[in-house]
Amino acid sequence: MYMIRKFMISFLGTALVMSMIVGCHHKPTVQELGIVLDTLRADTIVALSDSAAQPHCEVHLQLLTFADKKYAPLNDSLLHSDILSPQYLSLGNKVFTPKEAVDSFIQRYIEDYRSFFAGIYIDEPTVEAATIGYKVTSQVEVGSDNVLNYLAKATVDQGTISTNYTICLNLDLTQQRILHLDDIFVHGAEKGLADAITEQLMKQTSTKSVDALQQAGFFVNSTPYPTENFILKDNGITFVYVTGEIADRSKGEIQVEVKNSAIKPLFKQ
Repeated sequence: MYMIRKFMISFLGTALVMSMIVGCHHKPTVQELGIVLDTLRADTIVALSDSAAQPHCEVHLQLLTFADKKYAPLNDSLLHSDILSPQYLSLGNKVFTPKEAVDSFIQRYIEDYRSFFAGIYIDEPTVEAATIGYKVTSQVEVGSDNVLNYLAKATVDQGTISTNYTICLNLDLTQQRILHLDDIFVHGAEKGLADAITEQLMKQTSTKSVDALQQAGFFVNSTPYPTENFILKDNGITFVYVTGEIADRSKGEIQVEVKNSAIKPLFKQ
């Protein structure tokens, strides 16, 4: 079942004038940029077998897309990105409308669910083990100049085990594409970014050295690195590491905000 709710977003000139009067810098919101977003919702519950209601698979999606046709390239990039997993849509070059993309994704997701779990359920007929859920919700925020932050919150459930993670995309409104680190930083910036991340994470954890940081459970199995899962703002960049990526799962999702002043030489001019 699909419901498309259109958010009519208008430019609020009065707010901008007021900010100028009081002499404060006003960062426009998505609404004030005059952008129209559609919310595409899909809710599906399908049993593993046609002969019983349990076990089952639930899929709940709430995806924001651009209503204006001029942003069609951005919609296409979003639909072929990590916001839906597995990345079925990225396996080909077909251009989908948002609704077509969601239809195609859910159909393939259900097919794979039934194919994968049918054999498992025969060998281990417990409802819990073969009951899964997949949920994605999204929001859009204003990032740095001409950039929108697209944040998708995903939850994957299997029985009593639940995994939550955030997918962060940075949308360049001018070039109409998803930005990557090498679009923002000079060649070879990885080491400098990793050092800045380490320094900031040490501050966040009140540790005094890299060894102490590792003893606290961070980057135990890898050297520090900048993830492509980041949020670009005017005053800095936040690197978002999903649960279990750089530390044990008990620490949950880890966000490391690095100020521009700490990495100024690494930016492209």
